[in-house]
Amino acid sequence: MKSITPKLTKIYLLLALLLSSFYSFSQLKVGSNPTQIQKSSLLELESDRQGLLLPRLTDTASINALVPPDGMLIYLTPTSGTGRGLYIRKSGIWQRVTTDSASLDKWSKNGDNLLGSEKLGSLNAQTLRLITNNLNRLTIDGTTGNVAITNSETVGGSLTVTDTASSRRLIVTDSVRFRGLNRNTSLTEILVIDTANGSVQRRSVATDAFKNWVIGSFSSNINANGLSRVTGAITDSLILHPASATTPGGVSINTQSFAGNKTFVDSIAATKTAMIGSSGSANSTLQVQGSLSLSIRTITSSTTLTNTDYTVLADATAAAITIILPTPSSAINGRTYIVKKIAGGLTNDVILSGPIEDGTSFSIYNDWTVVKLQTNGSKWYVIK
Repeated sequence: MKSITPKLTKIYLLLALLLSSFYSFSQLKVGSNPTQIQKSSLLELESDRQGLLLPRLTDTASINALVPPDGMLIYLTPTSGTGRGLYIRKSGIWQRVTTDSASLDKWSKNGDNLLGSEKLGSLNAQTLRLITNNLNRLTIDGTTGNVAITNSETVGGSLTVTDTASSRRLIVTDSVRFRGLNRNTSLTEILVIDTANGSVQRRSVATDAFKNWVIGSFSSNINANGLSRVTGAITDSLILHPASATTPGGVSINTQSFAGNKTFVDSIAATKTAMIGSSGSANSTLQVQGSLSLSIRTITSSTTLTNTDYTVLADATAAAITIILPTPSSAINGRTYIVKKIAGGLTNDVILSGPIEDGTSFSIYNDWTVVKLQTNGSKWYVIK
């Protein structure tokens, strides 16, 4: 009988130890620290320089013939095309766990930076379904491409556009534009629904209902509505008419009369003349046919005059008052102020501060003294 070589002895010993460990503890540890094994693991591999090498298959035809169970792992290395990567058997099919740079080719729930060539959907004729609450909400048929919106598996849903209501089938809060309807004589019929019984019927409409609309020239004639429609051979025109004292409309470049109270939020500029209180042409740049109201206020302390001031009554009973005039400039050329001291006596003066004629101030000593000032854009002058 042949003797057992030392090499075979080592192999037999290793197998005995492995089998003994497996049958004794129902666990197997391969690699470093063989005496330390995780309690939850049936098989544990430990190494700081080696890894687990899975079976590498060029296709799945042979292994599928053996009816592999769910949970099996393989590494697929096809001879051509794509598909290389790690696969797990799940729900009776092989599903790829990862591929070369696969993590760079997935859609993120937080959004992605797209290049413009990406696609979302199927590469075969399978239908694409979007779900919420585990119910179909939007379905794109894989063969026809038809899109269906539903509230459940069978009940029809609704499409809502910037509206919170969903009782109607289509809600548009702005406008809908139909292309290809204008000047098409073959499209002269529409479908209408009977609100009583829900039946849909076909009705003919006038061919001019599908014509284009254009904006016509501004009319010189007044119109009770301010707007009018003019029908033509090809298009219909929308005409704007001028406003008058009795009709609405637009502003023309001709003489017009307006009625009703009008409020102008910003400045008003009249390049010629202005008549207030009557009609007709003004005999001066500004003609006021009636009473005139100007701003007036009383001050008891120092203040700065603005464009809302005109007449200022200065009460210097408590102390002297300094009135600061705006800096002269072309923007306020011609502005006028009237200042009258009404109290304070010779004890407390009212001082007008600013470039006044040849000085920088002007003092009012006596009560009931009136000073009228006007600027030429460079200085203030005492007019009275």
